[in-house]
Amino acid sequence: MTSSPKCPIEHAKSYPFDIPEGSYVLDRDGWRALPVGGHETTRRHAVIASGSNAAPDHLGQKFKDYDHLLDQPVYVTRATLHEFDAVYSAHFSHYGSIPATLAHAPGAQANVFVTWLTDAQLDRVHETEAVGTNYDFAHLHDIHLAIEDGTILNAVHAYLSRRGCLSREGRPVPLSSCQTDGRQWTAMSQCEVLNYARSLIAPGEAKDDFIKAGIDSPALRAKRTNELTKSALPHGWQTLIFLS
Repeated sequence: MTSSPKCPIEHAKSYPFDIPEGSYVLDRDGWRALPVGGHETTRRHAVIASGSNAAPDHLGQKFKDYDHLLDQPVYVTRATLHEFDAVYSAHFSHYGSIPATLAHAPGAQANVFVTWLTDAQLDRVHETEAVGTNYDFAHLHDIHLAIEDGTILNAVHAYLSRRGCLSREGRPVPLSSCQTDGRQWTAMSQCEVLNYARSLIAPGEAKDDFIKAGIDSPALRAKRTNELTKSALPHGWQTLIFLS
């Protein structure tokens, strides 16, 4: 599996990292393209990936010391999620990026991915998602999720930010890397959103210095996250169950 870029600052700026155009399968040998309809769904949990969990190298890093869990492949399929958009969460990750979450967006159709995980794989991903701190694991109901093979799901799992959605002028901020039809809010790249956060929290600090300081200091990162959460917005979807 490919490792993360050596420069932590550039790595932070590159979120959500390299995401393929199509579906793929990840196993102990790495990742490769997956034919439409070639995924396994039996005894699998369907979990939306709206940010970096759709990137094979990043997803693979979660199993770096647990590669036995990839004896059964992880299938990752393209899908279209109606009435939602992929937006930035109101928190900083330990690697310096502002990561993604989902927000209810009437009329929108977001191009996302779905990871199909075994019980053991899901347990491992939980450990990497700061569940209970930055994210809740939720079961979304009454949705319309169209898998690229034509399958329609009306319920699915997702990691939703406990911190809320990052707010800019009272609106969520979508990821420009996520292609969404009917988008109603102004999107930003990772570099742009980090610069926006810097302007709110430390306007006199150089951007790269701002990123590095957040990576180096968990205490500072937590303080900055608390600043972002003061104006954070709710995800807005009502029919869901929080599982953890």
